[in-house]
Parts: sequence; structure tokens; C-alpha cells
Amino acid sequence: MPETFNCPNCGAPLDYKGNDPIIRCPYCSTSVVVPDNLRAKPSFSSTPSNFTLSGMGDMGALIQQARRIKDVKDLAQAGRLDEAVRIYREITDSSHHDAEAAVQALAQGRAITLSNFTAADVAARVQQQQYGNPVITTGAYMGNRPSRWAGCLVGCFVTGLTLFILAATLIPIFGATIPLALSNEMPEALQTVIPAIPDIVTQMPQVVPTVHRFATEELSFGGEGTGPGLFKDPRSIAVDPRTGKMFVADYQGGRVQYFDADGKFISQWRVGDKNTIIRGMAADRKGNVYIVATSAIYRYSAESGKELDQIKADSNVTYHYDDIVIAADGTLYAIGGGETIVHLDATGKVLSTTPEAISSITDDSELNSKIAVDGEGNIFVLGTFNDGVFKFGPNGKYINKFGTDGDKPGQFRAPYAIAVDGKGNVYVSDFKGIQVFDNEGQYIDVIDVQGFCFGMAFDDEGKLYIATNENKILKFTISK
Repeated sequence: MPETFNCPNCGAPLDYKGNDPIIRCPYCSTSVVVPDNLRAKPSFSSTPSNFTLSGMGDMGALIQQARRIKDVKDLAQAGRLDEAVRIYREITDSSHHDAEAAVQALAQGRAITLSNFTAADVAARVQQQQYGNPVITTGAYMGNRPSRWAGCLVGCFVTGLTLFILAATLIPIFGATIPLALSNEMPEALQTVIPAIPDIVTQMPQVVPTVHRFATEELSFGGEGTGPGLFKDPRSIAVDPRTGKMFVADYQGGRVQYFDADGKFISQWRVGDKNTIIRGMAADRKGNVYIVATSAIYRYSAESGKELDQIKADSNVTYHYDDIVIAADGTLYAIGGGETIVHLDATGKVLSTTPEAISSITDDSELNSKIAVDGEGNIFVLGTFNDGVFKFGPNGKYINKFGTDGDKPGQFRAPYAIAVDGKGNVYVSDFKGIQVFDNEGQYIDVIDVQGFCFGMAFDDEGKLYIATNENKILKFTISK
């Protein structure tokens, strides 16, 4: 018997029957969340006449999942994110974190992956249900089990039907109709499924599953140790943007190792002594490697490992350098004293400074910042104590901030490193992995990383290189 309640948007009476958590108002087309107390609970019937797609357990759930995604998307794009997350979790049985990520993707018009089910998994579960309790009342019986003929036929048909529906629903690449041949000798219970197929298939939204990740790991090397190609707490990595050759520094001890683009060890050298702390590193296009160690910036020849000179802060300032990045024009940007942006030329001459870059905006002190620069000269400063990224123009003028403390996508929990790719996208590492934002700070995706990412760098081909707390160096290809 249908239940009636009013549309919260236009006040029109809505008749509801079934178990969908969302229905559409026929008067104003608003997607309306059905009150929990009105929703019917799905059940599996052993009566042949009731054996329909909506009662086929996991397969029915998958189909209902695909049908409801469009309504969740409407809620998300209307700004009703909490409702969309709650309904998405009900549909998919996913975690709150995963539901928020999916809803955010839908709100941005991006495709999502319906990863709770696979065709083989659903088929196996459906067939398992046919032999469980209750059972389908078709064919001859031997006690409480179907006969071999009926069981085989049911299992094969359900498997084929499952694959057909998944293909028709999620991969509609063969047009609007797909021929389906059925035998007149099918058991009556299975024949009741057929009339429902055309309506269900035509009502399916065009949900295209995401078939690839944002980034694909293509290289991994290293391990714990002191020998060539092994590391003890590597936190800084620099890459020759032209060749992909890598420079990796342990946090303490001053050791810098040099590798080719395939991770093959070439040579190593030492900065300072065994007590030296290396805080940052960058490589330019002229064969120089700049290393922030102790209180200065050291410039080394990449090929020879020979120290060329040191860049120290002016005597009239009280800060030491903490991090460094090289801009497209070959000039240097460094962080001094925790949050002062220092712009230098290649020889170390100070061109400009932006003092108290973060605390002047937030009124909260910042003791540890990381810096990155895009191809247009925009400066991105990651305030690890302020849990945010602060964007400045090439002239040092503040533009905007993105990120807050938290565990949701786009929020930060213990952020550590920052980098910018050739497209201007911003990458920030924290406990969730490497979160990716566009140039204005809009969240895009997250890259899962084995371990915690301490350092990041890009080459001219857009390959991402990272150093992790598992003493590993990883290289990723970013999806187009």
C-alpha cells in the first residue's frame, strides 16, 4: 500500500511505495529523500511469481545502485551534500570517507567507480543464494535442494543475465538495445524476470566507471641500509627536469645519492658531516643541485658531486633557510625562518622577500613551511602547522588559501610535502596519501602511496617522483 508525504520543495503530495531512498517529485522534479520510517525493506521471496530482479539479492542491489546514482548526483550538485553522502552510503554500504569522496566527484561532474561489486562476484553471490535458504521453487526437488538440471540452468542463466545487465547498465557501448535470446523451456520463475529487463535497462543512467587511477606507479627501488641504492630516512628528492635523473638525500648524515632515470645508482657525495640535517633539495636545468642543509644553501655539480658554493642568509636577518624550489626562469625560491618567502637569483642574490607570509594572514605562527612554484611564477606555501596551502602571485601578493585540518578529501592531517606539475596542479602529501588540487585549490583526487610521502618532484614529462618513510623511491605516471 503506498504511503503519502509532502514534497519539501513545492508541498505537493507524493505517493511512495517500494524501497528506493529517493524519489522524484512529478510536479517540481526535485529529488526527495524518503523518510526512513516509510521505506519498505527489500526481501527475497521464494514464490516464483515474485522472483524478479529487485529480489535477486546482490544483483538487484547492484542494479538499484546504478539507478540511484543519478539521484545522488542531483543532490550533490544541488549542494545537499550531507543527504547525498547518507544516501550514497545506504546504496553502496561504503565508508563515510569513501562516500564523501564519491559525492564530491559527482558534484564536480566526474565519473565514479562502482567498486562494491564485480560481475563475477555478483554472479557467485546470486548462485549461492539460489542454493541457500530460502530456495527458488523451480524444477524437481530432492529434499530442500533443486535438481541438477534446474540448478545448472538457474546458475548458468543467472550468471549470463548478471553479466548482461552489468554490461547494459555500466558499459553501454553497443547502442540502446542488445538482443537477448531466451528459451521457451525456461522455468516459469526465471521467465518472470524477462519483462522487467527493457524498462530497467532504459532507465539506467549513463554511469561510466572510472577504469584507471589518477596515477600509476611505474618504478620503485630502495630499501633500508647504507649501501648504494639503500637509504636511512630519505626525506628530500630532486630531479633533473630534462633527463629524470634523481638525487636523494637522507635526512641526517648529509649523504646524497645520484641515480639515473631507471633508478640505477651512479654516485654519491656527502654534505657537511654526520650531524648535518638536510631540509630540502632542488635541481636546475644546468646540472646544478641546490641543497638546504644546516644554515645554508649548498650548490653542487650534479655530475661530479663537487661543491661549487654556498648561499647564506644576509647578516641583517635572523632566519636560516628551510626549503627550496627552482622556478621555470631559473631563479630560486626559498623558505626562511619557517615562513618567510625569499626570492633569489641563481647566484644567491636576494631579489625580494615576503616576511611572515602565513602568520600575517592567519595570526597563527608557522614554524615549518614547504614551497612550490608553478610555470607562471605563482608561489604555493604549505603551512604544516596551519594545515593549509597559501597561494601568492609572482609579486608575492597573497591570493587565496585552501585546505583545513581534518580527514575529509581536501583537508589535511599532518601535511608534509608540496609540488606543482606542468599543468599547474598542486600535490600535497599527508596521511591520506598525495592529495591533488587544481591551481585554484579545488580538490581533484588522491594518490594512494605505500608509506608516507616525505619529498616530491616532477620532471618535464610530468612524471612524479617521491621519497617515502619506507626508504623507497617511487615514480608515478600521471593519467592524462
